[in-house]
Amino acid sequence: MTSKQVETNATTTTPPPVPDANAILADLKQAKFAAPSDEDMQTLATLRSTSDPWKSRGETTTESLEALTKLRPFIHVGKVNGAMLGYVTIERDGPVPGAAYLRNIVVSTGLRHKGVGGVLLDKGLSVARDMNRKTLALRVDPANSTAVSFYRKNGFTTVATVVSKKSGKLRLLMSREL
Repeated sequence: MTSKQVETNATTTTPPPVPDANAILADLKQAKFAAPSDEDMQTLATLRSTSDPWKSRGETTTESLEALTKLRPFIHVGKVNGAMLGYVTIERDGPVPGAAYLRNIVVSTGLRHKGVGGVLLDKGLSVARDMNRKTLALRVDPANSTAVSFYRKNGFTTVATVVSKKSGKLRLLMSREL
């Protein structure tokens, strides 16, 4: 008998499927958050690599997995009945002294523009409070009008315009009191 080893393709760029979005959205208030499991990490990497800004930068799933592995202690994965909503990444320290730092909010593809971002943001605000921070800060591309509008609607104000060390592009530095 011979066996064939099957390799997993870490560069897959198909977003993870969203099982019955209507059922998930109906139970959104039942969202549970946890640190990512080993199984979640590949799903998160696929989700990240198929979402902007990483998608438009050409980031592969493998590159996303490498980046997320470094951020793993700060990632909070939201799920409803086992189905992934997305994730939020909150760090204790960031570009504003004394403020927690919201690095990313990423919503599962089929659940965007349906209130899931607000649920993820609420979790991020809660985590920042648990860190005894009084402010939550973030950086966002000013061209990403959807994100800028979302953050403004949720109480964030622009405190500065900064240049990204990574890309050399302008970013809005926004913050919100907790």
